[in-house]
Amino acid sequence: MAAAPPAEPYLVIRNVTKEFGSYRALDNISLDIEAGDFVSFLGPSGCGKTTLLRAISGLDVQTTGTIRQAGRDISNLPVSQRDFGIVFQSYALFPNLSIRGNVAYGLVSTGRPRAETDRRVKELLDLVGLADQIDKYPAQLSGGQQQRVALARALALSPGLLLLDEPLSALDARVRARLRGEIRDLQTRLGITTIMVTHDQEEALTMSDRIVVMSKGRIEQVGTPDEIYARPATPFVADFVGRMNFLKGRLAATAQIEVQGAVFQIAEPMPFAPGTEVTVCIRPEDVVVRQIDGSTLNAVDVQVGVMEFIGNHFATSLHVTGTSLGFSADLSMNDVRDLGIAPGIAIRASLPPDRLRVFASPPV
Repeated sequence: MAAAPPAEPYLVIRNVTKEFGSYRALDNISLDIEAGDFVSFLGPSGCGKTTLLRAISGLDVQTTGTIRQAGRDISNLPVSQRDFGIVFQSYALFPNLSIRGNVAYGLVSTGRPRAETDRRVKELLDLVGLADQIDKYPAQLSGGQQQRVALARALALSPGLLLLDEPLSALDARVRARLRGEIRDLQTRLGITTIMVTHDQEEALTMSDRIVVMSKGRIEQVGTPDEIYARPATPFVADFVGRMNFLKGRLAATAQIEVQGAVFQIAEPMPFAPGTEVTVCIRPEDVVVRQIDGSTLNAVDVQVGVMEFIGNHFATSLHVTGTSLGFSADLSMNDVRDLGIAPGIAIRASLPPDRLRVFASPPV
């Protein structure tokens, strides 16, 4: 008996483009999103992430391409026939309606019985921790509380898909940090497939099952937060997510690079000819200054330059002795204290081969 074909992903986006006159905001986007996943569209302003979210919702239908949700082609369906709830950056609450009225709005519009509506509103406000605010109005709530009301309203009709459009960017840093944990916990408990648009890499890294990094209307990389951070697929991703040293060099051998007078081993041979110009990337926190001996790969003598106290570490500039090479390293408080590190002294440092990322093209 033949095995059943694998189930189609919950959301299937194929060859989607969106043009505004001569400007192409989305350029042949294809993406699969599995049921129950929390996926973030991450990128700078103008990269196309909000345009893609609006195409999925039907608020701005794509120019070409198809979108399928739960096996149903929704490519050209009106907003009212699509199965989603949405939370906007600006909350978009009705100022003249109470919290009860805001959360109940969709339920009332679809003709749900009063008793069912009241029960669902109470259930949702309990879920977001605002049951005691039910008779207040939006202006009487804090920004974080208003965003929770917007989230409850989006969930009122039990949608299959939750869309979050920069939901936390209007909040202050402390409230934002707390609310992102609450949203992620709520999403996990409900098991609802969720897409969030954000330009905040910390938000994407802490909340997501997978991250879609976008630039200039295209997808640069799709992966888990760890994959995106530790193994960026392109110079753009390496530069946009986290902090990174970009060092210009050339391939000396298939697994060896020469960088401004210093020679380093790399973990994976590169499929380029010796002499090829490359860009070598390493994150400041991946530079090692402890337990370096004669067997340590890529160990170099360095002089310590400027040290900036960040709070839990020192952002430190290091200059490789006898070369023109310099790079940044994040040194822990323990490193600095135990090794007596201070500006002007000489120490040993290592750039571990498995932490070096090498690209044939310079960063964008």
